[in-house]
Amino acid sequence: MKDEKLKFHNEEELIQHYCKMAHPKALSPAAIIVMLFTSIIGAIIGMELIVRFGLSTNSSIIGALIAVLIGMVPLGFTRQFKNIHMQNVVETAISCATFGAGNVLMVCVSVIWVFDRPDMCTGILIGGVFAFLIDITMMYWMFDTPLMGANEAWPIGIATAETILAAAELGKKAVLLVSGIAVGIGGTFIGLPMDIIGVCGLGNIVALSAFCIGLICNGYWEQFFGFTLGTYYVPQGVMVGAGLVALVQSAILIMKKYKAKKEESQNKASESQETVKAEEYVYSRSVEDMSKALTRGMILYIIGAVVMAAIGGLIAEMSVTRFIIWVVYAMIAALVSEILVGISAMHSGYFPAMATVIIFLVLGMFIGFPPEALAFLAGYAACTGPAFADMGYDLKTGWILRGKGKNQEFELEGRKQQYIAELFGAVVAIVAVFIFYKAYFLEGRIPPVAVVYKSTIEAGVDAAVLRYILIFACLGGVIQLVSGLKRQIGIMFAAGLLITNPIAGIAGLIFLAIRVVIEKIFGEEGRKNLNVLSAGLIAGSALFSFFTNTFKLVKPADK
Repeated sequence: MKDEKLKFHNEEELIQHYCKMAHPKALSPAAIIVMLFTSIIGAIIGMELIVRFGLSTNSSIIGALIAVLIGMVPLGFTRQFKNIHMQNVVETAISCATFGAGNVLMVCVSVIWVFDRPDMCTGILIGGVFAFLIDITMMYWMFDTPLMGANEAWPIGIATAETILAAAELGKKAVLLVSGIAVGIGGTFIGLPMDIIGVCGLGNIVALSAFCIGLICNGYWEQFFGFTLGTYYVPQGVMVGAGLVALVQSAILIMKKYKAKKEESQNKASESQETVKAEEYVYSRSVEDMSKALTRGMILYIIGAVVMAAIGGLIAEMSVTRFIIWVVYAMIAALVSEILVGISAMHSGYFPAMATVIIFLVLGMFIGFPPEALAFLAGYAACTGPAFADMGYDLKTGWILRGKGKNQEFELEGRKQQYIAELFGAVVAIVAVFIFYKAYFLEGRIPPVAVVYKSTIEAGVDAAVLRYILIFACLGGVIQLVSGLKRQIGIMFAAGLLITNPIAGIAGLIFLAIRVVIEKIFGEEGRKNLNVLSAGLIAGSALFSFFTNTFKLVKPADK
């Protein structure tokens, strides 16, 4: 079969062609070689960026483009990389390695290092690895449940899928994507938030509007009112309240679905046709699967916290009662942080990982945990969320490439191979961090966020802080309650309040208005073209940021 000579008339034809084949194996020799090469590069870039600039970068599109380029080489070994599903496997691995090494593990171990406790580093890092792997597995279990639906936005996942499809299709869609990439690069170069603008072409309009309003409020509040929202802990309070209500809404959803399932089994013949509408999206995993995943996650996070505390010597720092409370609280922080970050990423393409960790740090101070326990808590919670959201993006990419769930057997096999690729990238990240973290830290090259966590812990809290958090938690809770679990307005508004980028908020609202007009005038065709253009804007922004930040790494680090 000579795939290089194939031409496709449309996207559906392309997808059907590759879905008729057996799904590529993530552990095939060719895949292992390419994943190892790209994952090592991703891990190095992730570590360098997090210690140099305090950020990491999404490398999914980079991994996809590398696989596309390899597939263009006219050799027998490389031909298999023309397969869009093999490209999906490769980008999944490099993405995990980049985020895992940078945002997750380097941040985790640096939190205790800045407290001058190198003796505790091994323990916190082992606990971080445990949380990291649980985080990945939780998304594998929860993807395409009612809480983390495959039909939701996952903007970065759409952008990666559109890049892969356009490269394979080479038609009008490719021209539109390339145009979007060019505009994304140019706009980012002159300082425009092209990633936010692109996301606003893909995500839920209501949720993104709340996110943009939050960005504007946080950015201009001091200018108009003379004080920042952070002074009175408004962002943290709103996120706490919205997060708690979202968790209650999730629990209510689970109970309702269980009840509906019971009633359906009792009246299956008479009610089954009425309860399921033809146009309703059918999840591949049920609410029962979702509740099982959450239960297993709670158990695993408790085990991970105990292992981390035991190896790290944290047990000796607290009484038995306080230690038990800490373990339960660490589990709650890890699980809730994961869900909040995942929901934010699903709707907006952004995840406020640092902000959620700080929220749990502040609440942990009121409980009275000692500094080392709070540092371990921050490190543990920091390991949940980024990889969870990143895998959600990659699974969304795969879901699109596999025909959006039309072939359930093929879809589930593809997810399995992506999970294996994700674990492969995770192993590369883990090995890299274990080998290099001391060399980085001994040179004073420490992720800036670790200093933020240390300052938060050392500053302490008082009753006024708790009062502010409780007051604005009520506000966040009401907003989330009114919006419902589907739109997540409370969480998205809070996510915007936690980020300082008001220009992005204004640009996002303008583009959302343009999107509404386009969809109203041009209908479904206009929406599809806007999706491709928006994906290009995100890809262009990601490419510009990736290469400019990577090129900066060749310069000497600032002393």
